[in-house]
Amino acid sequence: MPKYKLTYFDLRGRAEPTRLLFIVAGVQFEDERIGQEQWKAIKHKVPGNSLPFLSVDGVVVSQSMTINRHLARIFGLDGESLSQKLKVDEIVEYLVAMKNKMVELPMMSDDPRTQARAEEILKSFKELMMKACTFIEAQIQRNMKEGNGFAVGNRLTFADIMIFEAFENILATNINALDKCVGIVKCRSKVANMPRIKDYLSKRKYTSF
Repeated sequence: MPKYKLTYFDLRGRAEPTRLLFIVAGVQFEDERIGQEQWKAIKHKVPGNSLPFLSVDGVVVSQSMTINRHLARIFGLDGESLSQKLKVDEIVEYLVAMKNKMVELPMMSDDPRTQARAEEILKSFKELMMKACTFIEAQIQRNMKEGNGFAVGNRLTFADIMIFEAFENILATNINALDKCVGIVKCRSKVANMPRIKDYLSKRKYTSF
């Protein structure tokens, strides 16, 4: 088994789906969490000058979704058939677009220009969330008989992990955000109650995002 080390800030952020992949697969990894000063010291050495990055036997791999798709493949969490793999990727892309837009939201400010920009981004985010929820809810409902709540096929995939993780911040600020999405709620519950995930979540340090 390769030696893995995941490096990111002491946040959930872009690294949390990767952590969840390791946890659910039962694969050991070093969860290196660094501060801003440490990041400044190593940034120039990191491909793309961005976090997170994954070291695999000392070889550095950048880009969070590249890392996630690689791990999903080798852990057998990317779908069983080619059609399932395609559907997993499709779901993930909807959620990545939603999450990327959410990250753009500026901090609260009294500056009218900032407020106007925030309202524009929030509107776009809500549209992307609606698209993601509509598509994913329909997919889970179509898959309900076979999958019993999983998004693709009859067992956990990276799509389910992303469905769980992508809505964490949203539900933290609006507990009713998924009230009309019973399939998504069931899927998230299945992920949260998987023994390894449940144990990890019970011990996970609180971070705001």
